[in-house]
Amino acid sequence: MHNYSQSIAASIDPSSRQTIPMTTYQFGSWRIAISRQLRTKEDLTSQYDAASRSWGRTARRYGLDAAYRRLLVASGAQAALGSIGSKARVLDCGIGSGSLSIALNSILPERLNYCGIDLSGEMLTMADAEMRQAVLVPELKQADILSIPYADGSFDLVMAAHVLEHLPEPQHALREMVRVLKPGGMLFVCLTRRSYFGAFIQMRWRTWAITEQQGVSWLEACQLNDISFQPIHLGSCAGQASTAFWARRPGGLEHETETTAATTHQEVGS
Repeated sequence: MHNYSQSIAASIDPSSRQTIPMTTYQFGSWRIAISRQLRTKEDLTSQYDAASRSWGRTARRYGLDAAYRRLLVASGAQAALGSIGSKARVLDCGIGSGSLSIALNSILPERLNYCGIDLSGEMLTMADAEMRQAVLVPELKQADILSIPYADGSFDLVMAAHVLEHLPEPQHALREMVRVLKPGGMLFVCLTRRSYFGAFIQMRWRTWAITEQQGVSWLEACQLNDISFQPIHLGSCAGQASTAFWARRPGGLEHETETTAATTHQEVGS
């Protein structure tokens, strides 16, 4: 596990926000950068609708459930949500087939309140079936992570697996996720990293392949604290194709303690 406290400069070039950077070559004074146009929202929705038919097999092939469980335990989500109990609320952005939520539920002593959003209606249908089989009754909405249909400070944990790398401005989505996160709440995201398998994912889905430094810089730009990350070990020769990042929104108990102390001081002073 790695912890970061130092600031790392953000790394999104404004001139390339409608493209995905693929690779860069340096030959002496020459620098050649290759990028691809992003998929439109409609195209991406269609792609995931089609992929939903085989997504269960894909998840099993790469051992996503077990990988997600290991990283959720490492993040401390189990302890954080366990202290809140059954009233805790979780939002799974780009929920897909529900693998991340099901993995979280499997490590907790009691069921929480699960909500999920996805662009793909077919994925939402699959998520509903898979989660109900795991004895979960989620609240699911077809919605965009760039415009999350929930009020500020609604959730104790907001998470997303392999969603942000599809976007021209991942920080926009991160800001939305932080907006609906309660003070002191946890953000958990899995991102495709630079690797041989990551290059295959880039070619297939036109995604970013994100370094640990980029991921940390995006979280820091959202004013999050206690940022940590760990590679995700996947099966079927995929190796460390992704990285899990987690962090906390400032506030929570610390904020409440400071507020209580300030109120007490005012009362004594009066």
